[in-house]
Amino acid sequence: MTAQPSVGEIVAITTTDSEPLLLVCHYHEGYATGVLLADLATETLHRLRASEPDTATRQQLAQAIGRTDELMSFTVPTTDCALVERDSSRPGPFEGEDA
Repeated sequence: MTAQPSVGEIVAITTTDSEPLLLVCHYHEGYATGVLLADLATETLHRLRASEPDTATRQQLAQAIGRTDELMSFTVPTTDCALVERDSSRPGPFEGEDA
């Protein structure tokens, strides 16, 4: 990924075979920290989908999720990330999500 990810964006971790999707909750000096979408509750996934393309709401959700101690967070270099969110002109908010 050439640009740094923003809080609330969905990225794929490209250094694993399955390229799991990560909701970015923090960004600091070349590293993105977030939670895997697979670890989020169905209701949270629905709220993320509904918030597109509302970046402010998406950022608020990501920050709230980032503050919880119940979810495991992952920190990866941005060189290991690829943006997978669709822009607002495309039909769905995430690639590869069926929840």
